[in-house]
Amino acid sequence: MYASWIVFFYLTLALPVLLVSWCFSEPHLGMLAQNIMVMGVCLAVLLLLVHRFFRGRTLLSDGYHYFMLVFLWFGAALLAACIFRMYPHAIGWDDAIFASVSGLTTTGLEVFQKLSRLPASLLFYRMWLQFIGGLGIILMTITAFSSGGFSVTRGVKLDLPGPVVSYSKKKPKMSDIARYLWFIYFIATVLCGVSMKVLGLSWFEAFCESLSIVSTGGFSLYDAGVAHYQSVGVKFLMMMFMLFGSINFLLHYQFFVLREYQGYRLSSELRGYLQLLCAMCAFYVVALLIAGTVPFEDALFMVISLSTSSGYVVGDILSYPGFLPYLLILLGMVGGCAGSTSGGIKMIRLQFFFQEAVRACRLLIHPRVVLPDPASVVGMSGSSVDNQTVVLRGFFSIFIGYFTLSLLVLTGLGLDFQSAFFAICASLSNTGVFLTASQGAVGLSASVKSWLALTMLIGRIEILAFFVVLSPHYWTER
Repeated sequence: MYASWIVFFYLTLALPVLLVSWCFSEPHLGMLAQNIMVMGVCLAVLLLLVHRFFRGRTLLSDGYHYFMLVFLWFGAALLAACIFRMYPHAIGWDDAIFASVSGLTTTGLEVFQKLSRLPASLLFYRMWLQFIGGLGIILMTITAFSSGGFSVTRGVKLDLPGPVVSYSKKKPKMSDIARYLWFIYFIATVLCGVSMKVLGLSWFEAFCESLSIVSTGGFSLYDAGVAHYQSVGVKFLMMMFMLFGSINFLLHYQFFVLREYQGYRLSSELRGYLQLLCAMCAFYVVALLIAGTVPFEDALFMVISLSTSSGYVVGDILSYPGFLPYLLILLGMVGGCAGSTSGGIKMIRLQFFFQEAVRACRLLIHPRVVLPDPASVVGMSGSSVDNQTVVLRGFFSIFIGYFTLSLLVLTGLGLDFQSAFFAICASLSNTGVFLTASQGAVGLSASVKSWLALTMLIGRIEILAFFVVLSPHYWTER
């Protein structure tokens, strides 16, 4: 099954790129097709040798789901980087891997300068990577193969970031859920693209931008980003679809497929997320209008862009008065809902953290009071609540520990403290916004890019899953 996945993923990456290159009659089409074909043959030979060597051996038992999750994401990043290297616009392996990771994790950190000079197929490829990584490559595999060596149930749950909560009483097969999730994701992208075309973009611009918008990715076709189109309608359309992508897709599935309309209403995470968004939008609109520096629609756009971890930027964030730029970065760290295309900590974890703090304060006042478990308060139920509580606490511990370690590593590699801090915020939350004078990763050293690429993958895979694989106890039990 895994050999089939590698072939399927490689073809999914390469064939659309060749098609776009052919449609635009690019001069390097022949060289690109030749390189892709040669790499495909080499990959097939390697898979045959691996299959022959491991024939009759089974490593992929039920206990290795976390290993396969990490392995597939790292492998996907390497395959995607190979296609970047095939282009005549020479970039090193460090930039190629950084660009592929930034795309697949929907972070949107840029390594290319002057996007207008890049071929159309390469511009498309960047956005295509974000579309593939938006809902997760494991879900894409399950949709294509339905089942196989990788447990469908665990595959769906592991590749949807965050502690996912469903409010449906129906229990459909996970393979069916995976197909419907990708169908909803695809339809939303098509609707976004058609709407962008109606607003005046070309078909190529509309299609490419929609791939990045619904996946909350942040890549754009132009150096100026969203500002290039100079359209208020485009901004409001992007806000709508970024919000759609930042909501738990299981709630979309429950609404559009199961026709159960209580999911949105019952989700405490969604209510909290929308309340936070409304409060922040109102605050920024009032603050920036009083300051007289940013238009109304730009203030709304920046709040939604950062809170959904899309990372689109309109204007200079550093020009915002007072602490407003830093509050935007914190919104990006929170991110959207669990089970969405957004990065960040996820709203349900923030609610859990708040309930833990409230519970601790109340216990100090009344030591004998019986209080509900914070995991139950935020919507988790069933026999696994205690386990979820431990996992959520562990997440915050490892998150803070890794953030601190990354600060030490990046400052040791030559970055100043401020640049290192905001680089980690941008990478670990998959937001992609550097709160420094120079946006993006252009000019960073190869070692810094390598660490940030690892950080982006850890943020997307879920930090606990990555450190589970590093645990010796995980391997000694196998």
